[in-house]
Amino acid sequence: MNRRILSLWLPFWPIERHLKQQGMTARTGLALYAPERGRLTVKAADGIALRLGIRCGMPLAQARAMQPDLNVALSDPAADLAALEALTVWCQWLSPLTALDGTDGVWVDTTGCEHLFGGEDQMAERLLTRLTRAGYSARLAIADTAAAAACVVRSSRQLATLVPPRGQETALRPLLLDGLRLHPETLITLRGLGLIRVGQLLDMPRAPLARRFGQALLDRLDQAMGRLPEPLSFTAEPQVSRVSGTLVEPISTAPAIVRALAKLVDELAEALTRRNHGARQLLVQCMRVDGTTQSLQLGLSNASADPIRLNRLLGERIDTIEPGFGIEAFTLSATETSPLTVPENRDWLVPANDPASLAALLDRLSGRPGIKTLSRLQAGASQFPEREQTQIGRDSVQKMEEHASSSIRSPRPARLLRTPSPIIVRAFWPDGAPKTFQWSRISHTIRGVIGPERLWSDWWHDPTGACARDYWVAETVEGERFWLFATHGGAGPDAERASWFLHGFF
Repeated sequence: MNRRILSLWLPFWPIERHLKQQGMTARTGLALYAPERGRLTVKAADGIALRLGIRCGMPLAQARAMQPDLNVALSDPAADLAALEALTVWCQWLSPLTALDGTDGVWVDTTGCEHLFGGEDQMAERLLTRLTRAGYSARLAIADTAAAAACVVRSSRQLATLVPPRGQETALRPLLLDGLRLHPETLITLRGLGLIRVGQLLDMPRAPLARRFGQALLDRLDQAMGRLPEPLSFTAEPQVSRVSGTLVEPISTAPAIVRALAKLVDELAEALTRRNHGARQLLVQCMRVDGTTQSLQLGLSNASADPIRLNRLLGERIDTIEPGFGIEAFTLSATETSPLTVPENRDWLVPANDPASLAALLDRLSGRPGIKTLSRLQAGASQFPEREQTQIGRDSVQKMEEHASSSIRSPRPARLLRTPSPIIVRAFWPDGAPKTFQWSRISHTIRGVIGPERLWSDWWHDPTGACARDYWVAETVEGERFWLFATHGGAGPDAERASWFLHGFF
């Protein structure tokens, strides 16, 4: 399997991060500046400023002379880098292997992950859509090597470029050398020699290049072509979140316990939000003055980092804690977490509260001591309609998960019988469809049918029984519509000898 690297480039990252943080829109252009060698220098410019001729490295006084109404702000490289690191962790929903690419990009090792999204094109579309809705301009490229992907994404005008496997040489040949991230002095010398494109460099003999520029230039070319590995410093996802607090004096009342836990909940929620994760299981450990520990564990139906919701759930279970002679320390842990299922347009760098929903209701109901019969329907692993859904108990309700609905190729009845009811078919159409049948001592004449739709049995349910059913939607002369089927061994039913059943009503 070829290694595949996704290079994500955010050309206006400092500008857009500043705009979102300030909640503003710069209609006359925005430039970020910083002191450099005794003068103020432009470090970043938005699209409007770039169209006016303002460039990075330009003195701020010159930029203001070109555009008197230009909005300016002091750049904050440390905050930009911290936000980019948060974005790098957020990208781990694509792959667990993510790494920083300078100050405006992210690398993602997507090897073997594309099938989870329906292919590389759909994976790229989903990533760009989420970033666009969050308010960030982005481009991406996917190639066999990190250097090739980074060069292509910074040279192409397309939002997404997918380089075919082993196609990096063809993709890189027409591109400028700037994308290879060569040393500035090396790049200036190459331009002086008339070498401006990657293809020109590839066609030259390697020995003269090594004598003139050293081995670093050849190594960079080999890394881009895939002949030499390029190590990436992947970002490790933080481990289980845990916060602790020690009290000055022991406490034993419920209001005091609530206040102590609220401070820990705020710290835990902030840590989880930075990772774009939410808690699925919480564990509270209360250390008493007598040396014993009281534990409280609760689950959530879906991941959440909303401190209001977490505090409410813990507050409803405070009465189960026995403080004894007093509690002197607390530990709050998120023993199970998962990515937050938030709206597409949410900015992952800004904390947001989950709206009230069915999940919040299930959390509160599950926490009530007297409720023991919560259950829900879940998709079952079966083709036969009566087994398509199964009822699961309280533990699974508390961990509610979404299941993709199976594709339905034919109509399904509004009412399905718990078990199929036997019927007697007395006449057939030439194609084997039922023409008249009797059910509960009442005869029905069919004027039209739709079908058949063949459904196969599950060998683990019916190892020796009928292995197939042919379903028909039958409409009678009175206008009633029934769902009928005949059982057979798989080669097709013998209309005269097959067993017929009624399974539902439309």
